[in-house]
Amino acid sequence: MSQRFFKKKYQTFLFFFLLANVNALLNFSVIVSTILVEGGKPDILLHTIFELTGSYSFFSLTPLMLILFDKLPLKKEKLWIRIPLYFLAAGCLGVMHTTIMYVSRSLIFDLAGWGAYEYGYFPYRVLMETLKLLLGFWVLFGVYNLLKINKERQAEQLRALQLEEELTKNRLQTLQAQINPHFLFNTLNMISSTMYEDIQSADKMIANLSDLLRISLKNNPEETISLRKEIEILNLYLEIMKERFKNKLEIVLHIDESTNKALVPSFLLQPLVENSIKHGMETLNLLKIEITSIFEKNNLVLSIKDNGPGMKDISKNILNNGIGLSNTYERLQKLYGNNFEFSWENLESGELLMKIVLPLLK
Repeated sequence: MSQRFFKKKYQTFLFFFLLANVNALLNFSVIVSTILVEGGKPDILLHTIFELTGSYSFFSLTPLMLILFDKLPLKKEKLWIRIPLYFLAAGCLGVMHTTIMYVSRSLIFDLAGWGAYEYGYFPYRVLMETLKLLLGFWVLFGVYNLLKINKERQAEQLRALQLEEELTKNRLQTLQAQINPHFLFNTLNMISSTMYEDIQSADKMIANLSDLLRISLKNNPEETISLRKEIEILNLYLEIMKERFKNKLEIVLHIDESTNKALVPSFLLQPLVENSIKHGMETLNLLKIEITSIFEKNNLVLSIKDNGPGMKDISKNILNNGIGLSNTYERLQKLYGNNFEFSWENLESGELLMKIVLPLLK
């Protein structure tokens, strides 16, 4: 095993050993101060032995408790069976805890020549010590889960940093033509804030973003892919947006199955959908986006319709503003010359409709 592994185990051991000594010191202070308040004279050595043996016996059982917390975590769907198991385990640990204290104190008394150690009626002693252990059991459970959550957060932060480094490394120019970099940085910031509230959602967003980045770095913007693959790429982006906006975003896909094998430029739909989300979320409580594909007169027709505020300027002058539309138009022009259509219009219903008509490529 690696040196790092042993170092982590040593640090964990040291942490819980320190915790055991702090617990012994606190209990010792309470007992001694109580005796002094009542006018008695405490036996410092005896009480030191009692509290240290009590804390160390509990400390010796912490590996068993940690294994229990790790192998049988408390989850909502299994609470009804896990909680009784936890209390049963605490009862067994209570018997072990009491036995270890009795044996260790008896040995110390024998070695010190103090005679036999009187522990009282053992069943009652087991009951008393088990109740005391139960409190430490749940405190340890809380500490374990806090450390676990902190470790998961650090792992998420590390993954987010790795993604950010991946973003700034290579083919930035290609990324700018395919995905708006502002989306990537905004998503990383969003993941950073989400991981403190919902680790699972943050992990899901990181996984989707990682896949999206991997594909974008791998694909050439001049290459064509099947519409099925393009929709899969779009769904990675949409899953991130759904995590971000929750029930404020509704996506409806009307993809004709016969169009799935048609070839389209990679990352064609994502910047257009991003444009709809960017402008729609500024004014709407619920943004609905419909994406449609059909064959029409030997052409592939793709349309994106949203219930957003529409465009103030629907002329081609808009291509001089914003990255999404201008990059899409330039890429289509480079691939198809003048043999394509790319249009947008504000419908009478107030919706915005963007439409792309492409010749079928073989």
